[in-house]
Amino acid sequence: MKVDFPVDKRSEKLLQELESDEDVIAINSILLSKRGDDFSNYASIICFCFKEKDLMDLNSVTTMPDKVKIWAKKKMLENDSLFMTFFKHLFSLYSSYSQTEEGLSILGKKRSLFPEVYLYHRIKGLYSYNPKNIVSRDCYVVINDWDTRRDRSKDQGQKIDIGAWDPDKEAGQCYECKVKFYMKEKEHQLKFLEDIRDHSLGKIHVFLASFAPKKVLLRQLMNFFPGRDLSKINIFGIDELKNL
Repeated sequence: MKVDFPVDKRSEKLLQELESDEDVIAINSILLSKRGDDFSNYASIICFCFKEKDLMDLNSVTTMPDKVKIWAKKKMLENDSLFMTFFKHLFSLYSSYSQTEEGLSILGKKRSLFPEVYLYHRIKGLYSYNPKNIVSRDCYVVINDWDTRRDRSKDQGQKIDIGAWDPDKEAGQCYECKVKFYMKEKEHQLKFLEDIRDHSLGKIHVFLASFAPKKVLLRQLMNFFPGRDLSKINIFGIDELKNL
């Protein structure tokens, strides 16, 4: 089976520009240095805090799990150097945008980088055993004669956040990444993942991944798309990601 994940060069350049931000670099570095509960706690703050005022009073963020609030308070009381560095850069990033709908929309694009970068590096590590393996980010999908650049419109979605393929094992993965999950008007993204799986005859496993808990993702999916069959799509929440 012929599989490729061609990278959109224009998007690649834009991503590089976004990721060159000093705050983004520092936050990504800390996230990638963590595993397990520590990673989960750092990522949860990014997930549940999306405005400057959220960071100013973590206890007021009603959606944030209490265990994360307790952990963050403990780190602050201890003046933990890594946590304080993380918090300083996160606050700097959030406060650099106006707290208007337009400003928060731009901030949202930068926040979306965090799960993408984290997963890209983790998946790249998992596939590093063979130099022939392909791991791409923000990429089109080619499976035999199906090429999403040609066979899907932009409205339908042509690119996936992360694609990985082992040509020897003929096995791969595709990920659509979210910070906080909201897909009420984006059912085409679910259909895209299902199409990838179908065109690969099940050889490419497809994932929705988020910094939110899996139970939250499933609840929202069931609310947005009642009765929809989601059996072809794997759901990864923060607990799955922290163990990658």
